[in-house]
Amino acid sequence: MSEDLDWELVIIGGGPAGMTAAIYGARYGLKTLLLESKVLGGAQATSPGIENYPGYTFIVGIDLATKMKEQVKKCGAIIKEITDVRSIQREGDNGDFLLDTRRGVYRAKAIIIATGGGHKHLGVPGEEEFTGRGVSFCATCDGPLFRDKTVAVVGGGNTAVTEALYLAEVTGKVYLIHRRDELRAEKVVQDYLFNSNVEIIWDSVVKEIKGNNLVNEMILENVKTGEQRSLTTDGTFIALGSRPESALAKSIGVETNERGEIIVNAKQATSITGVFAAGDVVESMKQIAVAVGHGAIAADSAYSYIRKIQRGPIGYA
Repeated sequence: MSEDLDWELVIIGGGPAGMTAAIYGARYGLKTLLLESKVLGGAQATSPGIENYPGYTFIVGIDLATKMKEQVKKCGAIIKEITDVRSIQREGDNGDFLLDTRRGVYRAKAIIIATGGGHKHLGVPGEEEFTGRGVSFCATCDGPLFRDKTVAVVGGGNTAVTEALYLAEVTGKVYLIHRRDELRAEKVVQDYLFNSNVEIIWDSVVKEIKGNNLVNEMILENVKTGEQRSLTTDGTFIALGSRPESALAKSIGVETNERGEIIVNAKQATSITGVFAAGDVVESMKQIAVAVGHGAIAADSAYSYIRKIQRGPIGYA
């Protein structure tokens, strides 16, 4: 059976934003294809527990991702996992998009880029092993799971400091580990930190994260003396910033900000007509609930755009 290569809407990325866009696109009656370079789920799938998504007081990340995937299928969108989009071209100024993949070249009237973003990693032993078992990249997502426990935040910018301050409200004890002797965060944020009960460990880097089934220890090294020490902790929050997966968008001229995040308007439209974006790859708060909203808006806008070029104005966009 030959691959169906002609679609109205193609969504690139299978996290919460991409799956929501696929649900809405299919429900609008668009011939909708969802492409994911790995397997569906996105960053949410690695979370040991989600407590801030409406409808669930607690749900394991992979379970929420599985429920979303089932709903995408039920709505009629087609899913292609392990399908990386290698390049995008366009036929003329406002023609169809051509997406090159290992399965062939897909054609689309409109595309939604929901490729997400990756957190910057330490690259130390134990980091990958204990991700989801004490190592986290999102204090807002996982902080309440460590209530009354001891945690450490790694980093020195605005993200690290604000996450440390948040965790100080919901956990028992918070350390902030920074490789330098001064922070990079804005002064007003630093002032809040210095007036909090967060304990700062200066001039130190993480050499290893250890534990049994869960994190229980970090090995730190002083960058000035070379001395190593053990820090007992129940959780390690790595807050070194994020890196949006926007290279594919940039390759077709989509405008991004200085951090590489895609710039969109209120309708999730990018600087390129017919290209929409949603989720962690755009300039926004990085939360599942936000990504889901982006996906719904992007699909509605794509629907309006497609129907407009086919038979005149329709919809809300």
